[in-house]
Amino acid sequence: MTENNKTKAIQTTDGLEQSPPALMVKEKQIDYSDIPELSDSWFVQAKRAAQVPAKKQVSLRIDEDILEFFKLQGSRYQTKMHAVLRAYVDSSNHQKNR
Repeated sequence: MTENNKTKAIQTTDGLEQSPPALMVKEKQIDYSDIPELSDSWFVQAKRAAQVPAKKQVSLRIDEDILEFFKLQGSRYQTKMHAVLRAYVDSSNHQKNR
């Protein structure tokens, strides 16, 4: 009984080994023409990973309706909440620098 299982696994493995060339052919057919070139201004504002502030996990109490609002925005709602907080901080720093 064990040898039958090994035989099936070998057949499955052999089938998978033949798949990558088929995937390579599909990848060559992808049309990248609608992807814009990166401008010089993009590189000026881009940050290296080392320049991005470290994140810290916290526990935060938020009104239920605010949490629901962000959850309704779809997946990665916490990332969206972070973006709103980042925009607020950045605009506050901009105001102070005037």
